Amino acid sequence: MPVSFEAVLGYLIRVLQASIVVIVTYLVVKYLDRLARIFVKTEEYEYLERFLLFLKAIVYTMAALIAISFLSTEPFVFAVLLLTVGIAIVVMFSDVIRNLGSELYVRNTRAFKVGDWVEIEGVQGRVTSMNSLGITIETLRRERVFIPYVRLAHSKIINRSGVYGVSIRLEVRIPKTHDVGKAREIVATSLQAVRGELITEPTVTLRGVSELYYVFDVVLDVMNIGKIEEVVEKLVSELKKNEPSADVVF
Repeated sequence: MPVSFEAVLGYLIRVLQASIVVIVTYLVVKYLDRLARIFVKTEEYEYLERFLLFLKAIVYTMAALIAISFLSTEPFVFAVLLLTVGIAIVVMFSDVIRNLGSELYVRNTRAFKVGDWVEIEGVQGRVTSMNSLGITIETLRRERVFIPYVRLAHSKIINRSGVYGVSIRLEVRIPKTHDVGKAREIVATSLQAVRGELITEPTVTLRGVSELYYVFDVVLDVMNIGKIEEVVEKLVSELKKNEPSADVVF
């Protein structure tokens, strides 16, 4: 059966369209690095490389599907297939895409860096690592807490690392066998044992009263970040010496 001129011309046009898609994709990917470095303001080159790799994979995939759609003899059927595949990819990698976007947001805000002392959703500690999935915080109890970027993007982050030291918050509980004045005095007296390691006078605030305890918020501005654990241990020891039933939450 002879092939008509119109059919050949139509096929050549589709080939030309597919070729244009390939050329445009090549140019986009070629200048993608430069564009990304303009719009993505971060000094984390490892993250930038990972971000570009993911972005290029999406561009290549979409370009391949579009090019094939031009060459397909049933464009409508392939368009439906393309839409289905696109939706499936978005659903399949939704968590990855959200986490990658959240990582971009967190890194660009520069709210903290590795080594900083932070408090996130009541968890405070030193940031020990930032990988492709989230950050790891080491608390005063030597616990390692992993927080994904998706969670960080929607959390209140307090960076307690300053130019001259680190501010840490402790919850001190004194039993109600004492009156509130005596309880505050016990806390204040115990704090004098670590005053030499602090930049400023510690603040003591009565936050509330439970059934058994007076609950105080204590904020310490520690001069040397490397001595935080030592300062806290010394304070706990002094509190226990002055009131064996005292408790410290951090």
